[in-house]
Amino acid sequence: MMDNTDKKILDILQDNDKLSYYKIAKILNMAASTVHSRVKKMEKNGIIKSFSAIIEPAKVGYNTMAIIGLTVDAGKMSKVAQKISSYKEVQILSTSTGDHDLIALVIAKDEKSLWRFVNQRIKTLDGIKSRMDVSSFIDIYKNSHVIKFQKN
Repeated sequence: MMDNTDKKILDILQDNDKLSYYKIAKILNMAASTVHSRVKKMEKNGIIKSFSAIIEPAKVGYNTMAIIGLTVDAGKMSKVAQKISSYKEVQILSTSTGDHDLIALVIAKDEKSLWRFVNQRIKTLDGIKSRMDVSSFIDIYKNSHVIKFQKN
């Protein structure tokens, strides 16, 4: 279970995961070895999944982002989900309690690439029903991976 110190460490790491344990310890007025052991424990417990670079898709040529809602034959859900999960364009794939069985967040180079992805790779999968909704993002006002624990 996490305590307030773990939450403070997570807040700092989410703002800047390049800070050394020493610098985090200095901010929190504790020993660097304590910060290190707490981070390792959170990694072991799956709270921290990994440390990685977060890339702005548009800055590397992926100018289109969309949500795709899919309706799937019940007996083929697992197979369809595994296949769609393997596509590099798919950022998130999840079952849904809404109007669709699966919801996918995808990135593409442009609208034409998105159209090709949907029509040539998704619609052709065995188990995909004809009911599908594709909604492209236009202006993104917030896109965050951060979970804040401390009040600002």
